[in-house]
Amino acid sequence: MDRSRMTDNLLELCSVPSISGTESEIRIAERIRKMLLQIDYFRDNPENVVTHGVPRDAIGRTYVSAFMEGGSRTSKTLILLSHFDVVGVEEFGKLKEYAFNPVVYTDHLKKSAVSLPKEARADLESGDYLFGRGIMDMKYGIAADVEILHQIGRIRENFPGNILFLSVPDEEANSAGMLAAVEMLYSLRQTKQLDYIGCIVSEPHFPKYPGDSSKYIYTGAVGKLLPVFYCVGRETHVGEPFSGINPNLLSARIIQLIEQNPELSDCAGDFHVPTPVCLKHSDTKEDYSVQTPTAAYAYFNFMTVRSSPEEVLGKLKGVAREAFVSVLQDVAAKAKALERKTGSKPALPVIEPVVMTFEELFNLCRESQGKAFEAHMTDFIASCQTADLRQASLRIIREVHQFCPYRDPMIILSFAPPYYPHSEALQDDSKVMQVCRQLIRSAKEQYGETLSLEPYFPGLSDMSYLSVPAGTDLKRLKNNFPLWGSRYAIPLDLIAQLGIPFMNIGPLGKDAHKYVERLCLSYSFDVAAKLLYQAVLSFFDIDMA
Repeated sequence: MDRSRMTDNLLELCSVPSISGTESEIRIAERIRKMLLQIDYFRDNPENVVTHGVPRDAIGRTYVSAFMEGGSRTSKTLILLSHFDVVGVEEFGKLKEYAFNPVVYTDHLKKSAVSLPKEARADLESGDYLFGRGIMDMKYGIAADVEILHQIGRIRENFPGNILFLSVPDEEANSAGMLAAVEMLYSLRQTKQLDYIGCIVSEPHFPKYPGDSSKYIYTGAVGKLLPVFYCVGRETHVGEPFSGINPNLLSARIIQLIEQNPELSDCAGDFHVPTPVCLKHSDTKEDYSVQTPTAAYAYFNFMTVRSSPEEVLGKLKGVAREAFVSVLQDVAAKAKALERKTGSKPALPVIEPVVMTFEELFNLCRESQGKAFEAHMTDFIASCQTADLRQASLRIIREVHQFCPYRDPMIILSFAPPYYPHSEALQDDSKVMQVCRQLIRSAKEQYGETLSLEPYFPGLSDMSYLSVPAGTDLKRLKNNFPLWGSRYAIPLDLIAQLGIPFMNIGPLGKDAHKYVERLCLSYSFDVAAKLLYQAVLSFFDIDMA
């Protein structure tokens, strides 16, 4: 691996401010294409480097693929996957103009009076770290993949396989690039009769705790669901609060039962995902009045490693019912307390705790209203131009509920974007696991480094769209996404057919998404780059020696 060329390419990539959702994502795709065409093989075969448009993308973003065929005709193909977008730089303060020039930014940090966390200050003074946006997450990975193609190009005539380079936009936001690339991966597999034997991603190591400097190999991805609770109350005048049911009470109780609840933290063996967290809670009133709200909602970050969407739906349906019953009991208790205090008992409405999924609500309305309802909803969804996908989902739920023959209070449970499938644990004798064990041995024997094998990459990433867990009820999942098929869809059927196993081995960096994002130079260039190249060779049973 040519360290000098890798460094030059890394700094060139960092110089493009490819923040998610900006036109710089288009510019960096073109820069990567030109970088790939510097490789001898692609200079001779430029048609193998392709810039693909992301369908229906508002700003016309693209992703880049490059297919390097081995010397011997074979179907075996290894994918090198990366993303070229980065998060914003507002937290850089007055130094944000230097955020995309790591050499200059690092020098300014040394000279300026900007306060740094203790560990970041020590790393800065060591001289072994470069600071800057995207340097570890994940433009190092792109530079490493390009260098691997340079190296494979030198031995291509005797290389027993193919390499497919793939770099996409929007990973830090909605994964539009990767979702578009799934279609290309499937089509390419069909037209060239390829066998995707695996995928290598080079996202950086992520510490498990403050000060953790361990190095990890990841062989799976955590998943994410965004469950939405839409609570329909019974409106009443504030002078008669016991005559109705405030939907804010329902949503608040749901939050109380779910927020940071360790019993709802999914796990696989000793690995536990973070507990669920409420990301937004509001009622649907837009103007002030002395009428209580008609509806309220809350949605949650809910991560998975084992539970299917169907299982999560069932579990949360139980939570919603528990919340409903608890609220009704609490209201009844307060009515009795008021009677003891005033001698007058408030009249309470008769309310049954009803909880249903969006799929059940839609079916109920269709049975009641027939084809006219379906036609109306098709037109409504097509006209729903609310920018935020969560709010668009809520508008659809609200509209469907207008047709519901059951007009008493209820809780409607659905999903909103984004959805990330988790990956299944790999078999111990799988090729990916064999490669990982080889790398762990090499790291120890050749470099004195200890690599630890972790079953799941701890953050959300495009790796989730390489496979779908077996047994996932795709139909029920889609039916509980109000937006599915219109403004949001994931090609789950294609992903399930692809089923590409993967591993992540990357550089040593710290503090991704912070103003002190930095890359450890010695480990990343002298160890990680060589291990990454060895991983590629090991997939094809090539001895690096």
